[in-house]
Parts: sequence; structure tokens; C-alpha cells
Amino acid sequence: MKLPLPVVSLRAVLLAGAIAFMAALGPVLAAADNSITIAAMSQQDGAWAASPLGTSPTETVGSAGCAITAVTMMLRHYGVDTDPATFNGWLTATGGYAYDDQLIWAAVTAYSGGRVAFSGWFGPDLGLIQAELDSGRPVVAEVQLGGNQHFVLLTGYTSAGGFLISDPWFGDSVRFSDRYGDAASGILSIRTFMPADAAPRRGERDGWLANAVAAVHLAQ
Repeated sequence: MKLPLPVVSLRAVLLAGAIAFMAALGPVLAAADNSITIAAMSQQDGAWAASPLGTSPTETVGSAGCAITAVTMMLRHYGVDTDPATFNGWLTATGGYAYDDQLIWAAVTAYSGGRVAFSGWFGPDLGLIQAELDSGRPVVAEVQLGGNQHFVLLTGYTSAGGFLISDPWFGDSVRFSDRYGDAASGILSIRTFMPADAAPRRGERDGWLANAVAAVHLAQ
């Protein structure tokens, strides 16, 4: 006697295949953590905290040097031997500040001798941040601390805890959410940098010069 062939739903076959595929990808998808090891630095370190920030008559590296300290950490990641005092002194002597103490971001390119180039000033684009971190490039982020403008260095992310930061004001490394809340609302803008030995991002916006000029305007 000839038995009828079992009828198998195409939908069931596809579903089973999809489940098997996702199971195979499981370990890959779960590996969502990514961090760059960067030693935290404090703008309030006694070696430079009291130094005037640029030509400001009131601000010091300790009181308002978060941007240059964040950039210093980023530069050291790329092998540039520097510290906030050295960077501040060079910026002051070469016109790297606007309005006394506002960092001109494009000055980073000249300071590093082209080893690291300022590549953009963007809004709080979380996707871009993750792409930069995935490429091994830390990102400087603007936040609010005590109602004042502040900059931190984004150094990675975890699937459970969100972005990781090195914070110049506190001189430590913590999860962004533990100090500044949700990154979607806590990050106000970002600055990106490209090492000379890295290929440009595909489709990268080439407005870094315009961003540098905008830095002077938006800092006010």
C-alpha cells in the first residue's frame, strides 16, 4: 500500500530554518560589548589644574579644561605623547582658542602633525557614535554637568549598560547612564576624529572645515 506523502507547510519550514539560523548567530549577536582601553585623566590634576585656560583672565584648566582634557585622552590613544598642560600651552601660543578659551577643534589636526584629524561636529547621532567606536575611534561628546557645558570621552558601549565614558571633571571611567542618564537625551553633540592611518568613512560628510568655523560661532 502506498502511503500518502506528509504535507509540510512551507511556512513551518521557513520558520524552522530561521530559528536554526538565529540560534547559530546567537553567540555573535550576544557579543555586543565593545570598549577601548584609555586611561582616564583629570582636568583637576595638580600638575595643570591652576594653569590659565588659553588667555582667559578667569578660567583655568581645572575649572573649564574639560574639552582639552578629553581631546588629550583621545590623542594619547593614538600615540601622541601629550597632556592637558602641554596641549593648552600650544593652543594658547598658536591661536588654537577662540574668544580666549574656546577650543578650535580643527587645531587638533595641526597639533598632532596630521596624525589625528578633526573630522566632524555632529548632533547626538547614537548610530554614528557606535560606528566610530566599532572602528576603534573614541568620540568626544558634549553634555551638561550642573547646568554647564561639559565634554567627556566616549570609549565604548555594553549591551547591558550603554555607553562607557572617561570623564575629565571626575578623572574616572564610568557608564554614561550612571552619571548623565539616557544617552539619547544626555548627549547634546559630538566631535569625531580620524587617525591618519585609517580609511575615511564611506560617504563621510566632508564639512569638517565648516564645522571648525562653526565652532567659533556655536561656542558663544
